[in-house]
Amino acid sequence: MTPAAYVYGILADNIDSIPGLKSDDICTFDVDDSAGSNVIVLITEEPGMGDDYGNDNILYANKRIQIDFYYPKNYEEDMNALEQSLKKVLRDNGVYCYSDAGHVLSLDSRNITNTLKFNIKMEV
Repeated sequence: MTPAAYVYGILADNIDSIPGLKSDDICTFDVDDSAGSNVIVLITEEPGMGDDYGNDNILYANKRIQIDFYYPKNYEEDMNALEQSLKKVLRDNGVYCYSDAGHVLSLDSRNITNTLKFNIKMEV
């Protein structure tokens, strides 16, 4: 299973714990035409960090994913609360955030965006 699919599965299984987000709002690698009209969450992969070894065998693959949030310019809900609840769900499942870029207004799409980056330790 790819890291993006793994994270999508965690979010889809725990969607009730993330207020303001629906499974239809979450995409991997590309934004679907059927993606939500309110918030869009895009999961992509980044280069990993190498593997962990024990007794000359690979025990874990250290992977990284990126989650981009796209909010409409007139979004009125609490962006921080949504992102914090998503981070908590992932942290509870062993996926740890190491970078939060902060909210910016994109000039090309006119969306408010934020990029979060996460480390994952996956068993091989």
